[in-house]
Amino acid sequence: MDRLAQQPKWRGISFATAFRLTIAVAILARVAAVAVLIGTDASGVYAYEHCEIARNLIDGRGFSVRLLGTWGPTSQQAPIVPFLLAGCYAVAGIGTSAAHHLFFAIQAVEGGLLAAGAMVLATRFFGRSGWAILAGLGVALYPPMVYSATHIQVVSTATALLVWVFIGLFDVREYRKPRNAINAGVLMGLLALTDPILALAGVGATIAWLVFDRPQSRSEAISLARAWCLLVVVSVVILTPWTIRNWHVHGRPVFVKSTFGYAFWQGNNRLSSGTDKVVRPSVETELADTSGGLAELHEKLWRARHEAGCVDDIALSTAQKKALGRLPEAERSVELMRRARADLAAEPGRYSKLCFRRLKYYLWFDDTNPKTATPFYRIPHGGLTLGAVAGLVLIGKTQRRKMAFMIISFVLVAAFHALTITAPRFHLPWEPAMVLWTVAGMRALAFGTIPGLSKTFRSSGKAVSPQAEPV
Repeated sequence: MDRLAQQPKWRGISFATAFRLTIAVAILARVAAVAVLIGTDASGVYAYEHCEIARNLIDGRGFSVRLLGTWGPTSQQAPIVPFLLAGCYAVAGIGTSAAHHLFFAIQAVEGGLLAAGAMVLATRFFGRSGWAILAGLGVALYPPMVYSATHIQVVSTATALLVWVFIGLFDVREYRKPRNAINAGVLMGLLALTDPILALAGVGATIAWLVFDRPQSRSEAISLARAWCLLVVVSVVILTPWTIRNWHVHGRPVFVKSTFGYAFWQGNNRLSSGTDKVVRPSVETELADTSGGLAELHEKLWRARHEAGCVDDIALSTAQKKALGRLPEAERSVELMRRARADLAAEPGRYSKLCFRRLKYYLWFDDTNPKTATPFYRIPHGGLTLGAVAGLVLIGKTQRRKMAFMIISFVLVAAFHALTITAPRFHLPWEPAMVLWTVAGMRALAFGTIPGLSKTFRSSGKAVSPQAEPV
């Protein structure tokens, strides 16, 4: 039998020990990345709008920000990460190096939870085996995921939550117990409050269960429907306080964030290249110098990122920003959506080109983002993409059906970003699933489950036992 399929021990290490070691590797890799790339002084780390919102929370001004020149209560960001950063500021001081390092430490722990989640999810498909540990190690050491822990952004938290949401959804489908539905509902609600677009994972799971992974009996269908309803109710309960707050602030229903129209305008206005970045020749100049180490490369990428700037800088004049700033936040989003649609209507055919361009950026490389220009991003991302596609081709129909809820969710989110706006950070939460698909393909090869190759792949010259075949 394949050594990776042996559950109890391999090379004297139990599965539980390997599980814990993999979590430690994930945490230490992220701590090391912060130490090398950020250093001891983190007071100057750019924290996007999260910093201002967190500062205002501590100063008693509520969940507010200055957007397009106007200050006020906001839903420009989902609440989880700004509140998390505010907690760090409350403990270690507003904007201090200690506070930012505390936030980075939390993200390192999230990296450990991410690796743990990847292994738990893998055991649902591969059992307690070396294949599950391999998936965990892939997530623990995948360079873009490690690098994301050096930023004060949503992506690290969202990525960890999404993996655990997948575990919850798998358990709802397989076991259909109330506790499974409650766990999945809580996680789904927290995920939506971190990155609402990722709540499409729930839609993807529903489609999968209705079309590809349908219940096999009436009693199974009834129990799954009950569990699904409980999941939805729990998610709604988690989301309700923030939804009530948004209604109070904006005078209308707002699902977590109020910036859909704004984001759509960024990706589709007459000067947009499909993302929120500006393509400038000067960015290539910033990246041309290849001297220095990893810390210097990190600084260079940040300079290039700020040199590229935001499409707002070239598409909105100061007067236009002031005029938009006089509108309530939700109305600004509606107005920017109207402008984007007008720009697209003036150039028939441009929108479809932007959508195809964004789809390419989402699935492959985003040419507008300086951080994707480095081999440290391109090699692992390109390799993982090819590995995930190969894995989905190589695995059997039964396992592909069981993974349908993840695959459909990925397709839905990819379509959303192709239609609106994209960036590499929107792809990152799906890369643990891609690691799982890659490992599933490797396992299929090792077990010889591919037609025509069954005689080629054997373990120690013996046929693989039927019980060890992939699901």
